[in-house]
Amino acid sequence: MQEFSEIIKAADIEVGGVRPLRSAVRPQEAECPICGGSGYILRPDGRAQLCRCHAERHFQQACRAARLQPALQKMTFERFELANYPGNAQAPDGKGRTYYELAKEACAKMRGCCEKLVVGGAPRGLLLLGQVGSGKTHLAAAAANYLLRRRQKVLFLVVPDFLDELRGAFSGQEDEVRRLQEQAKKVSVLILDDLGSHNFSDWTRSVLFTILNYRMNECLTTIATTNLNFADLQGLLGTRSLSRLLSLCEPCLLACDRDLRLRGLEKV
Repeated sequence: MQEFSEIIKAADIEVGGVRPLRSAVRPQEAECPICGGSGYILRPDGRAQLCRCHAERHFQQACRAARLQPALQKMTFERFELANYPGNAQAPDGKGRTYYELAKEACAKMRGCCEKLVVGGAPRGLLLLGQVGSGKTHLAAAAANYLLRRRQKVLFLVVPDFLDELRGAFSGQEDEVRRLQEQAKKVSVLILDDLGSHNFSDWTRSVLFTILNYRMNECLTTIATTNLNFADLQGLLGTRSLSRLLSLCEPCLLACDRDLRLRGLEKV
């Protein structure tokens, strides 16, 4: 077996006194200029350590497993711009609070929920309510990114796409669809984005009820976003599903006086 001193003879890059380990380089991943794609570097004292690219590679794999799309991977709590929310105007249905106060509260509650999850808690999640373009998806994706960076199990589902995928499954895909449904039921943290922006039928109500009912009984953290108000949610989801959703999630209003996407104000 090669000694560490022999392994580094061919190394041609040194960063901060640390040389890359070449023995485990996989050609298809040889992109990092520090470790050459091996994921490991050799310290001057002869000990191997993980290269910083290892964490990023793990994060990308986790994002794929969580079904978090590339654009959403850029959304963080730090990039949630409170300046986009007026502090001099009260939000409709905000009980006297301004747009800024509602946004600050929503961001703090979402981050607090994530922090509890990281230390082993199973907190009640949030149901973000607000019009299109108010920043709900940003906060939901920020939660997913925060948790995935800390090795938590997350599944991020855009509900209309998820239901279309289940409904349109071709013959031979039944097992894959069943696995996705089971994952939605049992994953540690489920994020349902755009709940209500889809066609409702007895079948869609049944799928959502099964997922929400299981998660409520197992005390699994769930986060959801919707453009609908409570009356519309009850009419479309049904009383039983709405009851379970509210058991799983604390309602939290996130309003804005303009569509952040159309105004180009939300940074992604």
